[in-house]
Amino acid sequence: MPKEIIKEKILTYSQVKKLLEEREKEGGLNYLQKITYEYVSKLSKLDADKAEELMKKLEMEGISPIVAAQIVNIMPKTIDELRTILSTENKIFLPSDLERVLSIINSFRQ
Repeated sequence: MPKEIIKEKILTYSQVKKLLEEREKEGGLNYLQKITYEYVSKLSKLDADKAEELMKKLEMEGISPIVAAQIVNIMPKTIDELRTILSTENKIFLPSDLERVLSIINSFRQ
């Protein structure tokens, strides 16, 4: 019998990693969850708390939650990389906006 979806939330790789670590402590992970854990462990660039904080700051800049999660997952280093990610937004970002967003991202870089 399929499980019922109670709620849906957009998460970054770091947040998924933290969630799976908590589930593992509670009773182990199934095969798919283990593969997902290995994947997000390799690709997460921040810890879960910093990822959530960065997502909130990006959302305050007018970026949608799903694009903010993509930005946190990728952590772009240049304006061109950032512009590519933001191309799916229905908003036009001026060069000054892009520089401000990139400086926010850089402040979280490890």
